[in-house]
Amino acid sequence: MVRRSYRANQVVSDAVSDRVDEFESSVLADWMHTVDDGDELVHYYAEAIANAQYAAEETDSRYGWDDGLHTKTDSAVEGLEAAFEDHLDVLVAEVCATVAQREGDWIDHADDEDVEVAVHEARDWLQAHEGAAKRAGVWDEVTA
Repeated sequence: MVRRSYRANQVVSDAVSDRVDEFESSVLADWMHTVDDGDELVHYYAEAIANAQYAAEETDSRYGWDDGLHTKTDSAVEGLEAAFEDHLDVLVAEVCATVAQREGDWIDHADDEDVEVAVHEARDWLQAHEGAAKRAGVWDEVTA
């Protein structure tokens, strides 16, 4: 398991919490708690964002919020955060595809009603996030 700094853990925690909040289905919400497990790119993004945020705070403190150096650093934070969000969407798409196709052990541990709600919500999410589904390589599978 990769060890992340406190700041990087907060970056991941905040992003994962946003993903959990996106879903009403308890099945999908539960999966979102672990959507980042074992993904090294999540670690790299989180550390980069945490470090860039710290640098932005320092440049703001030293030079002011309207200084060009702070502006560049702040833009770097925003770019990293956007890329991280896009990457998390790919991970969510992979989970949604598994759920939408009723694959995996989770089916044995959920009520039929919960399964149907999760499948429907997973398909809706994938339809609304076509780019993430295509990047994850699941678009064709879930639209067939």
